[in-house]
Amino acid sequence: MDRRGFLKGVIASGAAPMLFNGCATGFFANSRVNVAVVGYGRIAHTMDVPGVLRLSDRCVVTAICDVDARRAEYGKSVVERHYFGEGERREVSVWGDYREMLAADPSIDAVMLCIPDHQHAVAASYCLAAGKHIFLQKPFAQTIQEGRVIANLATDKGLVVQVGAWQRSRPQFRQVVQLVRNGRLGRIARVEVGLGCDKSGGSRKPEKVPSTFDYDAWLGPTDGTVPYNWTRCHNQDLRRIGDRPGWIQLAPYGWGMITNWGAHHLDITAWGLGCDPSAVRGKCEWMDQSGDKLWNVHTTYDLHYDCGGADVHVSDKFQMGVKFIGENGDWLWCTRGAVKVTPSDPDPVVTPGMLGPIAASKPNLLDPLTEVKVDVLSRGREKFLTANDHFENWIEAVRREDPGYTVSNAEEAHRSTAFCSLGRMCMELSRGRKEGSLRWDAAKETTGDAAADKMLVPFARGKYDLKPILEKAGYDYAKMVKPLA
Repeated sequence: MDRRGFLKGVIASGAAPMLFNGCATGFFANSRVNVAVVGYGRIAHTMDVPGVLRLSDRCVVTAICDVDARRAEYGKSVVERHYFGEGERREVSVWGDYREMLAADPSIDAVMLCIPDHQHAVAASYCLAAGKHIFLQKPFAQTIQEGRVIANLATDKGLVVQVGAWQRSRPQFRQVVQLVRNGRLGRIARVEVGLGCDKSGGSRKPEKVPSTFDYDAWLGPTDGTVPYNWTRCHNQDLRRIGDRPGWIQLAPYGWGMITNWGAHHLDITAWGLGCDPSAVRGKCEWMDQSGDKLWNVHTTYDLHYDCGGADVHVSDKFQMGVKFIGENGDWLWCTRGAVKVTPSDPDPVVTPGMLGPIAASKPNLLDPLTEVKVDVLSRGREKFLTANDHFENWIEAVRREDPGYTVSNAEEAHRSTAFCSLGRMCMELSRGRKEGSLRWDAAKETTGDAAADKMLVPFARGKYDLKPILEKAGYDYAKMVKPLA
């Protein structure tokens, strides 16, 4: 019996569960959460793994898995050196296949999925079906139905999911969203969102696949016949593991800025408005693919979403960040400021007229609320105790075995990512037209347009397919790709 099953039995018997900070945590009250890491690349090395290594009193990294064996071994050495520096000799196991890892090591409690976007759905669903809590890098999924499957699985199994949209754990974003949701600006008429731009590059020249790299597994559910070039995947030089990988700006592995940074700023937009979009229209420009250039996502873009009557205007012409504008013209603004997550993030550029991390049209708009009617910083009556640290918030949620304790649960993460995905779909529909447009029925999760709805469907190839994962776990695939009743 796993930990969750045991705890349910204890609760059903009427016995009191063990406590940590006054909250039920089952076995985790007196032991550490065993964490496995799947994918040891830029985001794992520079952010995610350091984020949990800081919490050695509550969790321990026990396994590293990567389809690139050199990266997996490198991750093992980094983690073991960290524990040795803390006076603990700990051996970290290394794997090339997360399915084999989970089958061989039932002691794993939670899995960090630090993998490319196109691999999220299959890996996350497999881990959830296996009963593991997960940390899933953003964006939540590559298609809307993939995200729906993950959210449905997490909800049905009662497992903790934290998505890497860490801006929800930063004070300026939380403060602005709290003020907006409590009516500080009155009715929101408009939101201006800036995300930045990608640049063309990469190479289509075929190269020999490194002997230490399982390229077919990296391609996962996408086309398995495309030729290898390191700019399609990631740099093989471990000294440059922190570099931005090529797949981020290459469909179908990534969709570009609309989901990359959109998973941050459109997440804050969705959180602040508290509603789903009902329509989107707009256009974009596409990358130059002359010569042997490989990368192919959008560059400049201009989108308008209808979200509860508010016009959410997303454009590369805006400063990166989110500006909520009320019906009388007053506004509240939030952005990262000088914060960089990884060395390859763009350097903060400060020019006259640019706004700082938090700003308002009038200073008093940032005054504390005298009455909080909508508390986005709580689940029920309980404040998030660790809301300034995204990883601590996740580990605490796992220790409590409480999916509602994370600052962004699976359902919210799915809906925020759907916000981004609809923009990407609209841009695809604008090819060869003046602009694209589509409507969105958030309750049924359909556009009503055959061409657009094809872009909702999960990727699948061979063993990299959600259907057998769900069927083996006892779920009906046709039901799981739709909102649960």
